[in-house]
Amino acid sequence: MKRLILLLIFIYIFNHSKSQVKYTGRFETGYHLFGSRPIRLEPGSGWRGYQLDESPNGIEASFVNGISYKSRLMLGLGVGYLNYEGINRYTVYGDLEYSIPSDGIFPVFELKIGSSHINNQYENGNTDTFVDLSGGFEREISKKISLQLKAGFRTVHQSIFFM
Repeated sequence: MKRLILLLIFIYIFNHSKSQVKYTGRFETGYHLFGSRPIRLEPGSGWRGYQLDESPNGIEASFVNGISYKSRLMLGLGVGYLNYEGINRYTVYGDLEYSIPSDGIFPVFELKIGSSHINNQYENGNTDTFVDLSGGFEREISKKISLQLKAGFRTVHQSIFFM
């Protein structure tokens, strides 16, 4: 009898509680404006040039899946497509986003750390770690849809990009 009562209490609490953790999915697009190449290499034998030639600007389209806590903190895993003026491939990363929800437009901050693989002049391309740091604003369109506008910088493939 005690077990039945405990089970009924558990079911009642489970059905009537509001979860603070929920699934979140997001589609992102962005433009990467080449900033600089802080690492200068001395050409040696077999060197075919920098991983990204010249001053390559790029585009990215990615999808992030994750969980959010109290609609403020989001932790997710992202997968994206990169194209730096014809040098393309994919990226996989961890995503941490913090927002300060309020009415209207509110601030949002984001950190991405992951791996970027590009097809370039080297055999099988190059894989490198990247770090993004950005901030911006978010506007809720409905309870489930919002728009974000962010700017920041990315360091990857011996280069710094502004986004």
